[in-house]
Amino acid sequence: MSENSADLFIELALEGGEPAELDELTRQLRAEVEELNVDSVEQVSAGVAPKGTKAVDFAAIGQMAVTLAPTVVPPLFELLKSWVERKPSTPVKVKVRMGKRTAQIEYDPTQTSAKDLEALIKALNKSVKK
Repeated sequence: MSENSADLFIELALEGGEPAELDELTRQLRAEVEELNVDSVEQVSAGVAPKGTKAVDFAAIGQMAVTLAPTVVPPLFELLKSWVERKPSTPVKVKVRMGKRTAQIEYDPTQTSAKDLEALIKALNKSVKK
Protein backbone atom coordinates (compact mmCIF):
# COMPACT_ATOMS: atom_id res chain seq x y z
CA MET A 1 0.00 0.00 0.00
CA SER A 2 1.40 3.40 -0.90
CA GLU A 3 1.15 6.45 1.34
CA ASN A 4 -1.65 7.74 -0.87
CA SER A 5 -3.75 4.57 -0.59
CA ALA A 6 -6.60 3.83 1.78
CA ASP A 7 -7.48 0.45 3.24
CA LEU A 8 -11.17 -0.37 3.46
CA PHE A 9 -12.63 -3.30 5.30
CA ILE A 10 -16.06 -4.26 3.97
CA GLU A 11 -18.32 -6.59 5.90
CA LEU A 12 -21.69 -7.88 4.73
CA ALA A 13 -24.35 -9.07 7.14
CA LEU A 14 -27.30 -11.27 6.26
CA GLU A 15 -30.04 -11.64 8.85
CA GLY A 16 -31.31 -15.21 8.98
CA GLY A 17 -29.35 -16.23 5.89
CA GLU A 18 -27.22 -19.26 5.25
CA PRO A 19 -23.40 -19.01 5.14
CA ALA A 20 -23.45 -20.22 1.52
CA GLU A 21 -25.81 -17.39 0.56
CA LEU A 22 -23.62 -14.82 2.33
CA ASP A 23 -20.54 -16.26 0.60
CA GLU A 24 -22.25 -15.92 -2.80
CA LEU A 25 -23.28 -12.30 -2.08
CA THR A 26 -19.71 -11.51 -1.01
CA ARG A 27 -18.34 -12.99 -4.24
CA GLN A 28 -20.82 -10.93 -6.28
CA LEU A 29 -19.85 -7.71 -4.51
CA ARG A 30 -16.15 -8.51 -4.81
CA ALA A 31 -16.50 -8.97 -8.57
CA GLU A 32 -18.17 -5.56 -8.86
CA VAL A 33 -15.53 -3.88 -6.65
CA GLU A 34 -12.75 -5.40 -8.78
CA GLU A 35 -14.22 -3.60 -11.81
CA LEU A 36 -13.35 -0.26 -10.16
CA ASN A 37 -9.82 1.10 -10.37
CA VAL A 38 -8.75 -0.37 -7.01
CA ASP A 39 -5.25 -1.54 -6.08
CA SER A 40 -6.48 -4.84 -4.63
CA VAL A 41 -9.45 -6.74 -3.24
CA GLU A 42 -8.65 -9.61 -0.90
CA GLN A 43 -10.71 -12.04 1.15
CA VAL A 44 -10.18 -11.54 4.85
CA SER A 45 -8.66 -14.51 6.64
CA ALA A 46 -10.43 -15.96 9.65
CA GLY A 47 -7.20 -17.68 10.70
CA VAL A 48 -5.97 -21.23 10.59
CA ALA A 49 -8.57 -23.85 9.78
CA PRO A 50 -9.63 -26.20 12.58
CA LYS A 51 -7.47 -29.28 13.17
CA GLY A 52 -8.44 -32.19 10.96
CA THR A 53 -9.52 -30.08 7.98
CA LYS A 54 -7.58 -29.90 4.74
CA ALA A 55 -7.58 -26.12 4.36
CA VAL A 56 -4.49 -24.26 5.55
CA ASP A 57 -6.48 -21.05 5.97
CA PHE A 58 -10.15 -20.22 5.66
CA ALA A 59 -11.85 -17.01 4.65
CA ALA A 60 -14.06 -14.95 6.90
CA ILE A 61 -17.38 -15.20 5.06
CA GLY A 62 -18.85 -11.83 4.17
CA GLN A 63 -15.62 -9.86 4.58
CA MET A 64 -13.11 -8.34 2.17
CA ALA A 65 -10.23 -5.89 2.34
CA VAL A 66 -9.87 -3.27 -0.41
CA THR A 67 -6.82 -1.08 -1.05
CA LEU A 68 -7.44 1.93 -3.26
CA ALA A 69 -6.51 5.53 -3.93
CA PRO A 70 -8.62 8.08 -2.02
CA THR A 71 -10.00 9.33 -5.34
CA VAL A 72 -11.68 5.92 -5.81
CA VAL A 73 -13.51 6.11 -2.45
CA PRO A 74 -16.53 8.05 -3.83
CA PRO A 75 -17.06 5.63 -6.75
CA LEU A 76 -16.72 2.70 -4.34
CA PHE A 77 -19.38 4.13 -2.06
CA GLU A 78 -21.64 4.79 -5.02
CA LEU A 79 -21.20 1.13 -5.94
CA LEU A 80 -21.94 0.03 -2.36
CA LYS A 81 -25.03 2.23 -2.25
CA SER A 82 -26.29 0.80 -5.54
CA TRP A 83 -25.44 -2.75 -4.50
CA VAL A 84 -27.26 -2.50 -1.16
CA GLU A 85 -30.29 -0.96 -2.84
CA ARG A 86 -30.40 -4.03 -5.10
CA LYS A 87 -29.99 -6.35 -2.09
CA PRO A 88 -31.99 -4.59 0.66
CA SER A 89 -31.71 -7.43 3.16
CA THR A 90 -27.91 -7.18 3.23
CA PRO A 91 -26.53 -4.37 5.43
CA VAL A 92 -22.94 -3.30 4.73
CA LYS A 93 -20.32 -2.13 7.24
CA VAL A 94 -17.29 -0.27 5.95
CA LYS A 95 -14.22 0.61 7.97
CA VAL A 96 -11.66 2.88 6.31
CA ARG A 97 -8.05 3.28 7.38
CA MET A 98 -5.73 5.81 5.82
CA GLY A 99 -2.51 6.21 7.71
CA LYS A 100 -3.49 6.54 11.37
CA ARG A 101 -7.00 7.86 10.61
CA THR A 102 -9.99 5.52 10.64
CA ALA A 103 -13.70 5.92 10.07
CA GLN A 104 -16.55 3.42 10.04
CA ILE A 105 -20.08 3.46 8.66
CA GLU A 106 -22.86 0.93 8.56
CA TYR A 107 -25.52 1.08 5.90
CA ASP A 108 -28.75 -0.78 6.51
CA PRO A 109 -31.33 0.34 3.94
CA THR A 110 -34.15 -0.54 6.31
CA GLN A 111 -32.83 1.98 8.85
CA THR A 112 -30.88 4.58 6.85
CA SER A 113 -32.45 7.08 4.48
CA ALA A 114 -30.75 8.02 1.20
CA LYS A 115 -30.14 11.50 2.63
CA ASP A 116 -28.49 10.03 5.75
CA LEU A 117 -26.30 7.81 3.57
CA GLU A 118 -25.17 10.79 1.48
CA ALA A 119 -24.23 12.63 4.68
CA LEU A 120 -22.27 9.59 5.92
CA ILE A 121 -20.39 9.28 2.62
CA LYS A 122 -19.50 12.98 2.61
CA ALA A 123 -18.27 12.83 6.22
CA LEU A 124 -16.24 9.71 5.51
CA ASN A 125 -14.70 11.17 2.36
CA LYS A 126 -13.83 14.34 4.25
CA SER A 127 -12.15 12.40 7.08
CA VAL A 128 -10.10 10.35 4.60
CA LYS A 129 -8.95 13.37 2.58
CA LYS A 130 -7.66 15.34 5.59
